[in-house]
Amino acid sequence: MDYTEQRKFLRSSRAWGAALVLVLFVAVAACIQIGKISDPKWLALYAAVTSALAVFIYYTPDYLHLSVDPAKRSRWAVKIRWRIIAAALILSALLASNTGERVTAAAAIIWLVALNLFGRKMPRRLVPLYFWLGETALLTSLLLLVRFDLLLATLLLAAAAHLAITVADRASLPWVGAVSGMGLLLVLVAAWRQHMDITFAAALAVLLLVASLATAYLVHRADARNAQNVKASIHELNAFTGYPAERVLHLWAVSNQELAKNWELAAIAPDDRDRLKEWYRQNSELYLFALSGYNLEYKRIRSNLNMLKRAHGSCLDYGAGNGELLLEAARTNRAVYYDVEGETMRFARERARQRNLPIEFFHTKEDLAAGGKKRGFDTIFSLDVLEHLPDLPGELSFLAALLNPGGLLVFDVPAGATKSHPMHLNHHLDVVAYMRARGMKDERTLWQRLPFRKEEKYFFRAPRDAKHALAPDASDEAASA
Repeated sequence: MDYTEQRKFLRSSRAWGAALVLVLFVAVAACIQIGKISDPKWLALYAAVTSALAVFIYYTPDYLHLSVDPAKRSRWAVKIRWRIIAAALILSALLASNTGERVTAAAAIIWLVALNLFGRKMPRRLVPLYFWLGETALLTSLLLLVRFDLLLATLLLAAAAHLAITVADRASLPWVGAVSGMGLLLVLVAAWRQHMDITFAAALAVLLLVASLATAYLVHRADARNAQNVKASIHELNAFTGYPAERVLHLWAVSNQELAKNWELAAIAPDDRDRLKEWYRQNSELYLFALSGYNLEYKRIRSNLNMLKRAHGSCLDYGAGNGELLLEAARTNRAVYYDVEGETMRFARERARQRNLPIEFFHTKEDLAAGGKKRGFDTIFSLDVLEHLPDLPGELSFLAALLNPGGLLVFDVPAGATKSHPMHLNHHLDVVAYMRARGMKDERTLWQRLPFRKEEKYFFRAPRDAKHALAPDASDEAASA
């Protein structure tokens, strides 16, 4: 993957997203001004709904469409609606001022809950249409039967249109036209029935179009970028394995499930290091495809770009897989690869050879430790690795010992085994306390340390004044891990 191109794309996405969100807020402000709305309760509600819609427009097109997982969008469509239902429940409890409003809100929430429950069983391709029709039917009923606030209804229609366009396989013109056209018709009919000023009705129509067309444009950009990423990755995998595109796509879809099944069948004891190493070697082709698909995901692309900002001097990727980070880091830094022997290492070697990058490869800890004694490392990455290894304290000690003075160790330790990743081992270690006890400085930001964040990455800096206390070969526990 060309990370220079990914960086340019994401920067332009942020610029376009911010600009379109600004247009959205201007459109809402214009509607409020034209409609002469001044009630603080309604202004607060408009602000809350508009802000949520702005976040969706800014974030979800890239998040959902930079991906090789065809089921990601339909799963997300159901999950996000549970959160929307929860928000609607809270807002209705706070804002409903009489029995009629409470009954209407309760009926609407019951409808949304039923819609979501059935939506979980809906065929993937029908999910966007199913939710769009169900939500539009609800808003139609509210507008025509109870004279629902028209600006709020337009914002909700804009949100429903955004979700329908974003969750679809792609933002095709017929689909975008049908979604926005149906919403426009409903807004104009409701404005006519409520005897609204034509200028206000036109402003509402513009608001709905802004949200729909902004979403469609950002989805189109993400689809185009994803298609280029996928094409390049398939070409690379085809050249290495000889597998056609259809086979690559299939392995992207099933590799994680196959790995989970193989792990369950192997029934390896968590402390059996030899069998663990052999299992990962035997399953390395599945990991080759699981990792290559994972590296095409939006969050992984962003994470890799953020990690590359940290790469400095002599870099080690411990558990480097397909070599994704090192191929980029090696352009300007010394790069060292460590992982078990297998297809992922062979693939990384071939990629380095094609790019004429002088990456050093190791597959035993003894050789890596010997290399570290000759020339330590300024940056060590160990991402999506330590949860697979049984001796977390030993691994952290070993890696810390390889750092040069002032060197940075970046790693993550997910919570443990899940249904989709049963090979993740459960570690019960206070990582921060353990690393601080070894003289390492925690360099996470305050935002990264907040308890409600699902941030699993740690950044620890070695002391700058002297070589770390633990030499690379000084811990028998670490060397045997």
